[in-house]
Amino acid sequence: MSNLKSFIFLIILINLFACEQNNENVYTIDDVTFDAAFPGARLNKIEKREKDSYIAFIKPAFEPVNKSPWFAFGIESQVEKEIEITLNYGAYKHRYIPKISSDKKSWEKMDQSKIEIDTASGEATLTLKISPNKIYVAAQEVISSHDTYEWMDNLLASHPEVKKIVAGKTVQNKDNYVLSLEKENVNNSIVLIARQHPPEIPGGTIAFKHFYTELLGDTERAKLFRKQFNIYTFPLLNPDGADLGNWRHNANGNDLNRDWIDFSQPETQTVRTFINNKVEAGKKIQFALDFHTSYSGPYLLVLDSINVEKSNGIIPNWIDGIESNSEFRVEARPRSQDLPYCYNWFYNTFNSEAVTFEEGDEIDREIIVQRAKVYAQELMKTMTSMEY
Repeated sequence: MSNLKSFIFLIILINLFACEQNNENVYTIDDVTFDAAFPGARLNKIEKREKDSYIAFIKPAFEPVNKSPWFAFGIESQVEKEIEITLNYGAYKHRYIPKISSDKKSWEKMDQSKIEIDTASGEATLTLKISPNKIYVAAQEVISSHDTYEWMDNLLASHPEVKKIVAGKTVQNKDNYVLSLEKENVNNSIVLIARQHPPEIPGGTIAFKHFYTELLGDTERAKLFRKQFNIYTFPLLNPDGADLGNWRHNANGNDLNRDWIDFSQPETQTVRTFINNKVEAGKKIQFALDFHTSYSGPYLLVLDSINVEKSNGIIPNWIDGIESNSEFRVEARPRSQDLPYCYNWFYNTFNSEAVTFEEGDEIDREIIVQRAKVYAQELMKTMTSMEY
């Protein structure tokens, strides 16, 4: 009888630890370990279906939320083998082509023949080869606040004229930075804002970085631009959301790009205070650019036609320059100035021309880089040729 009790107890233990959560957000099932403990990860639960088949539950941190079901996790096994993972988003549907990396630095789109999408349920089943060498699977490239700030510091090492300033704090009391390239005797200025929405890597990080780098370049056009304009840049407005793997929100559950009327969040308050102080000191914001990503991008959200007629004409001249001097065509989508978007705040408050620059989810990254460079070059050409 004693041996029977011991056997039953052993069976209970085996079932109990078949799915063992080793650490917070690290799960082991049989010989496979799923890692969601790094900044930017999102994996709410993992369950075994059958041998070498699993279901991953992906949920947003906050509701309501738009259809941007972000996922990111690492996976490794004790032996090399092939497995299936079904991504279940609850009420939402699969959106992104999964990206694969071995180091969270270099990423490749997953072979689409290894992805099966159930259009009715919105689930996606991935067939993956795994081994003791961990791989990472994510909706888009994983770029944490640490990654962004490391890039920023490396860039600034060769541009000492740009000052890194703590402009405010986030919900989680992290530093929120602005990069300021400012001349005392120059008043005309532009503002760049990046990654209010965490998953929007193609536009919010990749396009932004190359656009900004072009403004800091060694070309005669860039040097002339920097003589005539101050550049105030917020390279990662929502570091909390980026590190938490949020689909859309900051750490309070607010969509920052819907907070530019209420200013209820510390991140948007940071921008408002910094820019207001600059304007009170005599600086004039002539142009503002907010970087995002959409499933239907690339396009620009622009001032509506009535307000364009009241402007200096930067936007139409810029678009004309892009289309005249490159292969890129620009889709401009006017929006009402009553909407609580970032770019509207700049127009409504400072009579600045402003746009939201939306890239596309799955646009080739080299095309994103080239577009960003051309857009920056043509903006500099347009703005340095105008009178203010």
